[in-house]
Amino acid sequence: MKAIGILLAVAAAAVVLLFFVCGFIFNQLVWRKTVSIPRWITDRIAGNAMPDAYEKKNNAAVAAFSQLPIRSVELHTPDGARLAAKVLTPEKPNGRLLIACHGARSNGTGEFALMAPYLYKKGYTVLFPDHRGCGESDGKYMGYGTHESRDTLLWLDYAKIHYPDLPVFLLGVSMGGATVLMMSDKVDPAQVKGIIADCAYTSAWAEFRYQLRTSFHLPPFPILHICNLYCKLFAGYSFHQAAPIAAVAKARVPVLFIHGKKDDFVPFFMRDQLYNACPTEKAKLTVPAAVHARSYYTDPTAYQLALERFTENCLAPKA
Repeated sequence: MKAIGILLAVAAAAVVLLFFVCGFIFNQLVWRKTVSIPRWITDRIAGNAMPDAYEKKNNAAVAAFSQLPIRSVELHTPDGARLAAKVLTPEKPNGRLLIACHGARSNGTGEFALMAPYLYKKGYTVLFPDHRGCGESDGKYMGYGTHESRDTLLWLDYAKIHYPDLPVFLLGVSMGGATVLMMSDKVDPAQVKGIIADCAYTSAWAEFRYQLRTSFHLPPFPILHICNLYCKLFAGYSFHQAAPIAAVAKARVPVLFIHGKKDDFVPFFMRDQLYNACPTEKAKLTVPAAVHARSYYTDPTAYQLALERFTENCLAPKA
C-alpha cells in the first residue's frame, strides 16, 4: 500500500508539473505579457536566430518611419476594445490602399518599417493596424488569425468610409499572413482586389505541432492538447479555429503567396499546401535565402516586382 501511495503521489506530481509546463508554454504563445526567458534558450527555437544585421537595419528603419507623413487613428470594436493603427499618406497617391497586418508580438510600424519607404515612394496609402494584444491596441491575448481577422474586417469598414474610392489590397506577414488568408472567404471582391500572404501557416495547430517536434523534440500529445485547453479557457478560442487553409479553400479574390525557402519556423511546405488549396487566381514567390519573415529584407527587388506585378494584374480589366 505504501508503494502504491508513493506511485500515486509521483503521478500526481508529474501531472501538476505537466500542467505547469503547458501553462508556461501557453503564456509564451498567446499572452501579451510573457515570462522572460534567457536569450540562449530562445535562440535554440527554430526561426528565432535572426541575423544581427537585420535587427540593426530594422531598428534604424523604425526610427526613420516617424519622418514619413503618418498619423494615428483608432476604432472601437463591438466588445469595447480599442484598436490603434497608423496611416501612411503618400505625396503622390497611386490610387491603392494597402492594409498591412503584422506578425505575433510585433506591431505595424515595426513589421513594415523596412518596406514603408518603398510603399510611400510608389504611392500606396497604407493602413498599419496594431492587432489586439499587440502594439498600442487593447487586449491580453493573440489570436493567431482568429480575432485578428475579425478586427481587420472592421478596418475594411473604416476604409469604406474614409477611402471609398480606393481598391484595397491586404498584406500580411506570418500571423498577419494567416490573418489576411482567414479573411479571404469573407471579403467583398468589389472592395478587396487581392491578398498578399507572406510566410503564413496552414493552421496554428499544425504550426505549434511542427514546432514541438522540430524545436523541442517533444510529442504533440498531451502538451499541445493541454495548451489548447488553456487557450479555450482564457483566450476563448481553439488553435484549430486559427486555420487559414480552411478559409483559403473558399477564397473569393486572387492571392499571392510569398515564403522564404530557409524558413524553419513556419516551414516552407506550408506555402504550397496553402497555394494548392486556393481556388482563385494565384501566384507565388520563393525567396531562396530568406528565413522566417525576412523575405523583403533578403530580396527587396524580387518582393517589389512580385507585388507590383500582382497588384497590376488584379486591377487589369478582365476579358
